[in-house]
Amino acid sequence: MELNKIYCGDSRRMDKIDDNSVHLTITSPPYYVGKDYEVYLPTLSDYFEMLCGVFREVVRVTIPGGKIVINLGDIAVGSKYNDGFPEEVLIMPELAKFLKHVDGKPENNAYLYARIIWEKDDPWANSSHVSFHKNIQHAEYRVLPAWEYIFVFRKGREARKDKSSADGRWIGKNKEWKKWVHGIWQMRSVRRNEYHEAMFPEELVKRCIKMYSFPNDVVLDPFVGSGTSAVGAKKLCRNYLGYELKQEHVDYANKRLAAVDDSMIEIQEEYRDKTVNKELQKDLF
Repeated sequence: MELNKIYCGDSRRMDKIDDNSVHLTITSPPYYVGKDYEVYLPTLSDYFEMLCGVFREVVRVTIPGGKIVINLGDIAVGSKYNDGFPEEVLIMPELAKFLKHVDGKPENNAYLYARIIWEKDDPWANSSHVSFHKNIQHAEYRVLPAWEYIFVFRKGREARKDKSSADGRWIGKNKEWKKWVHGIWQMRSVRRNEYHEAMFPEELVKRCIKMYSFPNDVVLDPFVGSGTSAVGAKKLCRNYLGYELKQEHVDYANKRLAAVDDSMIEIQEEYRDKTVNKELQKDLF
């Protein structure tokens, strides 16, 4: 298996990647909200079938105990594909149910491990689904969340066997851990999606890589798009793999990766803290 490569192809068949070889997946699948790139998914059933096909492969290539991090709009606004009726359809419960039973063996299933709220921009500022003008009838206002979820799954019911507490920690307690385990990450969405219709912030990728992988691990993005996950992996001394349907996006992602020079590489230091958590608020209950 060749590392540090982005393949042009359908990630429902990631035959270039070995079983149990990926330590962390970070990805943002297409949302089902009427984007131009959704034309090959004419129905909601087609969309679910696509997600399940991709994540079946993701689970296959993930090592036992490895993490799968998914940034996915947990609703689909179905007006474009629902005869003009803007029904909100929950997406993640169906995908989580599939991942929990993707294989008959518990060690090959993926279980919801954590949820992170990404708090971003006001919906009225960046969504065509929220409008305020003379043609909007009073009492018919749409309300969309100003956040998205980051869903973290773990393959199998046990932690990684190739690592243990003896391998140390790779994030600091005060600057990173305390802030990130809060579970609400505040960061703006990408201001200018010049090269891809749905880019996500590099800072989001950076946090997930630091929290859920070790240096030299393999990071996969099966919807690699403009290459943000791969770029984040390279900057943090991880190996990367990606799949993308369009060659133009593969080319752009490779261009971004080639632009990562030594000055952009962040060498993480092992962090050890054997103290107890003296700040624990014991009087809460």
